[in-house]
Order: sequence, then C-alpha cells, then structure tokens
Amino acid sequence: MPNTAKEPQVALGRAICSRREELEMSQQTLGLELGNDQGWISHIENGRTNLAYGTVDKIARALGLKMSELVALAESIETSNRKPLHMPVRPQA
Repeated sequence: MPNTAKEPQVALGRAICSRREELEMSQQTLGLELGNDQGWISHIENGRTNLAYGTVDKIARALGLKMSELVALAESIETSNRKPLHMPVRPQA
C-alpha cells in the first residue's frame, strides 16, 4: 500500500486498515464490533465512503485509539502537496 493518498477519505481508510492490521483484526471482526459487516469496512478502507464525525469516533474507539490519534495517522498518510482550499488550483495570469 503506498504511503500517500490524495483524498482525505482515502487516507482515513488507509489509516483504519493499517491500525486494524496492526491489531491483527479482520474486517469482519471490526464490522461486527461496529454493528455492521465486512463489506462496509472494505468500502471505508478503500476510501469509497465519506464518514460522519461520530462514525470516525466510533471506529477509532473500536481500534483502541482516540479519534485525534486516528486522524493524525491519516494525516501522516495524506500527501503534503495538497493545496489548501483558499489557494487557487491554477496560477492566475
């Protein structure tokens, strides 16, 4: 798995996957812990789901982390060359 991601939900998914694997936990086990299924966890880990704040907190706690720790892990995965929202994408002529 590459160490960078261009979209925040992809980085968050990779952080969740990394922590889950560190704990030697299956997607199915995590899904059951959260009252869902393996397919839902797969969507999250592949960045296909943009999670609500409360859901991120619930996942972090299931992984034995504070939400801030999970977000920090995601930020370390996310690329540093993303432009802040207030900066123009294209240089102005």
